[in-house]
Amino acid sequence: MFEVVGTAALVGLLVAPVLVALVALLLGGRAPRLIGQVGALFAGAGLVVAVVLALRAANPDVVSISAGIVGVTTDRLAVVLLMLIFGVSTVVQAFAVRYLAGDLRAGWFTAGAALLTAASAGLVTSSTLVSLALSWSVAGIALCLLLSTYWQLPTARDGVRRTATAFLFGDLALWAAVGLVTARRGTVALQDLGAKQFTGPLVPVVAVLVVIAALSRSAQIPFHRWLPATLAAPTPVSALLHAGVVNAGGILLVRLSPLATTEVAVGLTILAGATTMAYGAVIMLVKPDIKGALAHSTMAQMGFMILTCGLGLWAAAVIHLVAHGFYKATLFLSSGSAIAHHRRQAALPPAQRLTGRHRLGGLATALLLPLIALYAAVRLVGLPPGAHSAAQALLLFAEATGAATTWGWLQRRPDLGGAVSAAVFLLPAAVGYVAVIDAVSGFLAPALPDPTLPTTTILAIVTVALISLGGLAALWYSPAATPVQRVLYTRALSAGHLTPRPTGART
Repeated sequence: MFEVVGTAALVGLLVAPVLVALVALLLGGRAPRLIGQVGALFAGAGLVVAVVLALRAANPDVVSISAGIVGVTTDRLAVVLLMLIFGVSTVVQAFAVRYLAGDLRAGWFTAGAALLTAASAGLVTSSTLVSLALSWSVAGIALCLLLSTYWQLPTARDGVRRTATAFLFGDLALWAAVGLVTARRGTVALQDLGAKQFTGPLVPVVAVLVVIAALSRSAQIPFHRWLPATLAAPTPVSALLHAGVVNAGGILLVRLSPLATTEVAVGLTILAGATTMAYGAVIMLVKPDIKGALAHSTMAQMGFMILTCGLGLWAAAVIHLVAHGFYKATLFLSSGSAIAHHRRQAALPPAQRLTGRHRLGGLATALLLPLIALYAAVRLVGLPPGAHSAAQALLLFAEATGAATTWGWLQRRPDLGGAVSAAVFLLPAAVGYVAVIDAVSGFLAPALPDPTLPTTTILAIVTVALISLGGLAALWYSPAATPVQRVLYTRALSAGHLTPRPTGART
């Protein structure tokens, strides 16, 4: 019985958004608000179906549909990503009903958002190489259509051109990899991929092509310039882009891990992820505009995700991209509130800012409090030391995030009460965080590949990264390094600046 119902539900998840897109294109200009509400309603219904499929997948009950060279399935990884896709789509489309009220392009947005939702759902549920590549390309086309919402703006046209160029390189690389594998083995199901099945000189070529496709979609160096160029798009489009589309690179690496784990491909993945993470973080710190800072923050976050994929920490990559998706959608949809917050911070009197010895004490407190809270959480939850390397990578990320958050709070409350209140908040937050990553890692384990690198190699790379970050932090806060700081600030600000290129279109 469930097989029939599950099949119908899976077909509905893929087909319903396409129908909404067609209706929006045909009738969006006549009743844009109603069409927008319908789009949000169908996305919400898709979220409910995804939750039901996730509950059934824990049994496990897997739904699979195949027709020739295309096929879809709902394993544990797929249902978790489906909840992300339809959850973000529901929130963003509901927000857009009010945000685009009275806008002549509201129907266009609904059509593009629905098409992007359908393509993303196809991407995470595809069970064959061909269906995955088809969904990948359609998702890229849908995003370009959304970015062209305000085509009359020169900056919007420049963003579309840059994005289409980067995506074209990635799509050609992915289709070339699919063509090489298919020509060698015929129509290949993803579950049949394996290093033992593919040998010879084409193996590293296919692996590098898959990595190139992932890097282009996730705005990693050297394909990083397209993401900051998309800020002319309306806020709902930016939310869909930063919360969903850029995650596709990590999803591709996870799903095609048997094809992308040669030494050359892994080295390229780690290098690109680590470099982009550092580059995006530095630019984010100096960008004066909110959306520009958020764009480079996304770039850095995707660098972390790609890095974890290169290290073979697949659970960490998936958990991070899901958490980042919801988090970044919230940030973009509340960017107006963020601007107000920054104005309040700038208006703080000097007495409320940390200076001198208090600044050093505040930095030490910001570093130690999250570390103590996470250690206590690990002991309380029972996460064994030395186990769950993916969870440990996320704990390292949580320490950095907690330190930044605590430092921001101590800027507002630079006294003992501020430190105590931060500690009171951090402990339950850390316990919940550790419990969630442990539970989700266990749920995803059957659907994820084994780690590709030994623990000693991972620890060595993490140690080098920590030493590098510590050196940068010391350079940033050292009074003796003021001349160097000024040079770095100027160079970073210049590197983050984009000059729109003329596209030849008339306004």
